Amino acid sequence: MKQDHSIELQPLADVRIYKGMKLFAKTAAAALLILAAGTGGQARPWQAAGRGEIEPVLARMEAAGKGFRSFEAKLVQKKYTAALEEFDAPESGRFVYALAADGTALLRQEIEQPAPRILTIKGGVATVYQPRLRLAQVVSLGKNKDKAEYLALGLGQSPARLRETFEIAYRGAEKVGGAECDVLVLKPKSAGASAYFSSITLWIGKSDGLPLQQKLQEPSGDYLLVTFSEARLNRRIPPAEFEQKLPKGVEIQRIQ
Repeated sequence: MKQDHSIELQPLADVRIYKGMKLFAKTAAAALLILAAGTGGQARPWQAAGRGEIEPVLARMEAAGKGFRSFEAKLVQKKYTAALEEFDAPESGRFVYALAADGTALLRQEIEQPAPRILTIKGGVATVYQPRLRLAQVVSLGKNKDKAEYLALGLGQSPARLRETFEIAYRGAEKVGGAECDVLVLKPKSAGASAYFSSITLWIGKSDGLPLQQKLQEPSGDYLLVTFSEARLNRRIPPAEFEQKLPKGVEIQRIQ
């Protein structure tokens, strides 16, 4: 019989938010820690650098975002643990992001190897399903559902919107998979967000203005590195991509 457990979470300051959502920290959905808890007060201002170099990059990103409907790509991600000075085994799969008719985020991150795991976001509800464990965790994003775009930074957001949330610095040019990229470092302005991510680094393709890689840096020194390849833009994505029909017998944990 399917079990349904509800877990009551305390405000942002309560460390149980982190523990209760530890599963998400292993995926690009780590930003759900911010989404479910809100962003809190203002952090100390950070002086952005390289403003002259930032503007052309943001202009390319804005051009790529005009008429944005969807983005899908293969992904490889790996978690670095500072205390151990090593990476976990890499995970691979696919990533799909789109905008619903009302402008809210639709997302699917499907890890295929080494252990299957599926994250979906639709209608302000995030679901993570682990088939081998027959376990699903469901989070209602509530008033923070508009912040689901944290999971797809660099896709469809205007430069003005990025500046509302982050201080932005230019870190130079690097290659990802042979493609030339500009590197932007985003530091959250809010104290709530910066408690979980000290910075988010984006590698933006010089040819198309799309993110080819992202790094989610935690204050502890741990970070998640996500690399995209074989990206496709603005393909029609069936609505069913963002839904999960859980099999019978799956344990469901609801995080509220």
